[in-house]
Amino acid sequence: MSCGMNQELDPNPPYGEKGAFRKITVTVPPEVYERLVQESARRKIAGEPNQLLSALLREAVTRYLNLLDSPCHK
Repeated sequence: MSCGMNQELDPNPPYGEKGAFRKITVTVPPEVYERLVQESARRKIAGEPNQLLSALLREAVTRYLNLLDSPCHK
């Protein structure tokens, strides 16, 4: 198993396919918020998908949790 995101779980499925997802609220430091906004803008300018802050947070949380479960972390 490689160190990275589980390819079986798509944190950003197409519109209308998030019915089983759970909504949460997070409070982040201003520096984290700025980095999210910068990455969102970079993706928008580059024409890349998943530009929304919620999409970026889903990706980050999924990658982090997968990293914790990976053999590279142990």
